[in-house]
Amino acid sequence: MMGTDKAKEELKLMIILFKTYQTLTNFIKADISNSDFNLNEFAVLEVIYHKGSISVNEISQKVLVANSSLTYILDKLVKKSLIQRTQDNKDKRVTYISLTNKGEKLAKDIFPPHYEHLMEVFNVLSAEEKLTASRILKKLSLSVVNKNDK
Repeated sequence: MMGTDKAKEELKLMIILFKTYQTLTNFIKADISNSDFNLNEFAVLEVIYHKGSISVNEISQKVLVANSSLTYILDKLVKKSLIQRTQDNKDKRVTYISLTNKGEKLAKDIFPPHYEHLMEVFNVLSAEEKLTASRILKKLSLSVVNKNDK
């Protein structure tokens, strides 16, 4: 039974984490609503913008999108002439994704203002609080991963 104070505190923390995630997600959706992208497309484009040429596998590890959805997203971005695919010369199973000139120009227009808006959100935290939050959330995430691996 979940009547213990410890269980109540853990449930409260879980609810706070879910609400925070939902609030941040809604903020980001609103912030990018003027762009031509949904949240997943925006996230994929952002990873490519930061990493330059990056393999499809690396993209899938950095964004929370299923492989089948990632292929669909990449196809849409290719169709919009924002990214290009390049096959690895040595390993034909590996495909690299990079921005086209059009994609680079668009990314330089949309990401800096987006980061400014995110900075406004996270500036309520001190540098020390940001480090502490990052450390705690990584520890919690690793704990879940380790439990799932058993």
